[in-house]
Amino acid sequence: MEETCRLAARYADFLPGGAETLREEGRSEPHPELPREDVLQSLWLAGLLGREGETAGKERVEILDFGVWNRSAGPDFLHCEIRIGGRVRRGAVELDVYPENWERHGHGSNPDFDEVVLHVAALPARGGTWFTRNSRHEEVPLLVLGRETVAEALSLPGRWREARCNLCRAPLAAMKEDDREDLLKAAAAYRFACKRKAFERRKAAYGASQAWYESWAETLGYSVNKDAMWLLARRAPLARLEGDAEAVLFGTAGFLVPVLPERTGEEARAYHADVWRRWWSLREAWELGRERSLPWRFSGVRPQNHPHRRLGALVVCVREWETMEKLLTVENSRRLVRWLTSLEHPYWSRYFSLPSAPLKRRTALVGETRARDFLINHVYPCSASPHAWQAYCSLHAGPPPSRVKLTARHLFGEAASACPPAGLAYVQQALLQIREDFCVPTSCQDCLFPEQLRSWKKRPA
Repeated sequence: MEETCRLAARYADFLPGGAETLREEGRSEPHPELPREDVLQSLWLAGLLGREGETAGKERVEILDFGVWNRSAGPDFLHCEIRIGGRVRRGAVELDVYPENWERHGHGSNPDFDEVVLHVAALPARGGTWFTRNSRHEEVPLLVLGRETVAEALSLPGRWREARCNLCRAPLAAMKEDDREDLLKAAAAYRFACKRKAFERRKAAYGASQAWYESWAETLGYSVNKDAMWLLARRAPLARLEGDAEAVLFGTAGFLVPVLPERTGEEARAYHADVWRRWWSLREAWELGRERSLPWRFSGVRPQNHPHRRLGALVVCVREWETMEKLLTVENSRRLVRWLTSLEHPYWSRYFSLPSAPLKRRTALVGETRARDFLINHVYPCSASPHAWQAYCSLHAGPPPSRVKLTARHLFGEAASACPPAGLAYVQQALLQIREDFCVPTSCQDCLFPEQLRSWKKRPA
């Protein structure tokens, strides 16, 4: 653990302007814009955007109870309890990216929003001072979180500009092999420590089981449906799935349509009818309104990674969560991979989606690559084992994804032999971290990475 902290701190100091603390590891690539409002809502509900602040009218705000996440039309959070200026108020909370969205969305003339006791905005009004008023022309207290608060919770980089070309190959080639390896290990350690910190923050907010459940849901979502799976795990928390996880997850996800297409086979219709029957009695408590639907992506997804099938895999894991949770350690990592890759479901082991034709043979719900990614991105970094970092440095990651290959070529050129083996997990993670910290936020002509490289070997180990 000490070595991880030392390396991570060194890389943090290497970043432009240094870094006083490790940033939180984000759930996805750096965003050119703020995320969807439902992502911000989830962070707010978990307390990750803070519990205190000051209204636009300079009154102190303290969140006593975040209430419940609304599933239909109306304010975002209901039954909240908030202390404003020393007075406790009970009612609803509405969260927007900008204060002006209150009027853009028609809330000011909608009586359903008259019970809102606090209007929360991620960023300040673009036109200066803003006053939120309801249909009774009463002022609603406004709390602006600010870019820094949102960035801390989301791990967004401070600058969002596009990368174009490369000027770092020469200084990298001039470095000694030991210095290059040291740099990559430091970048990987920094990413490792950020992931651990993010996990610990989640665990402190809503418990270890829920934190692991969300991490596994994200992993199953792959890059295209990572956010959707995470939001589903927040909308359908693990602790509330004891009754009927399958019906709740598929229904909350919005996958249970009343009638399947005519081409659907009898087996699929029977499965759908069974889940729909169970969902019907739970629907009122769980169904999301149309305006709160999850951001699923179906195009450009390989058939075996269809969101329906990924959710089927999550259902199986939830049913055997006690077994899975015991395997979430570095020491049990091989057993975890074997267990995950052996999972089966009577329907989803043979179908890609609800309306698809049956497969000719049973197909694994979780492939070895997905299980290995879970180890790399979550199990090893979030493990309490003192040997996690040493084991991580020798962990193989399999064929590098396209982002890793492109970054290696960008930094090292065609002579990528100057880079340590890209099949190692720490190398892939290091390249991704460097890409996020230097290549994505800036254009090459403004990048500080080449200059930083020249001084890396001069820094004490």
